[in-house]
Amino acid sequence: MTDLRDLWWRAGKTAFPVSTEKKWLNESWEQAVRRSATLLEPAWPKDYSSGPFVHALPTVAFVLYAGVGGISRPEYAPVDKIVDALTAPQPGSGDAVSLEDAVRAGLTKHGHDLDDDSQLSVLFHYLAVYREPITQGFGGMELTSMDQWPGGTLMKDAARWAKHQIAHHHLSGADPIA
Repeated sequence: MTDLRDLWWRAGKTAFPVSTEKKWLNESWEQAVRRSATLLEPAWPKDYSSGPFVHALPTVAFVLYAGVGGISRPEYAPVDKIVDALTAPQPGSGDAVSLEDAVRAGLTKHGHDLDDDSQLSVLFHYLAVYREPITQGFGGMELTSMDQWPGGTLMKDAARWAKHQIAHHHLSGADPIA
């Protein structure tokens, strides 16, 4: 129960206003965050405090809000369309648009200036910045495979986790949310 309260607390903190002029953008962002939390609720880890799931809530919300994969209304988007939108193109697949670039394009289309210091811009950049691989600790000791970071963005890592969890919990059986 505590873990689910943490999920919804995070959702509440993430549902900040994104526009002072266009109220419909605030409503759309809130709907995206709410839908993200609803989709992730059955998969939210019960015994962990960190991992890719931590960034899954804002990642799925960004995908929904930005309209990645042709999603137009976050609250009504079919689950299979959300799972497809979370699928980052694989290197060499011929699809040059990364998930981060698709989200960036959607945010820009909504009129967001991603160079400002708004909460939305800061959160997006935090998730979308490339991080170098980490295989060693400060003393030069090799980290265990569980503690190593393969490199990439937090958004891509979170999308991979969320895609699997949402597909498993909502597409493998009856989906009351879709």
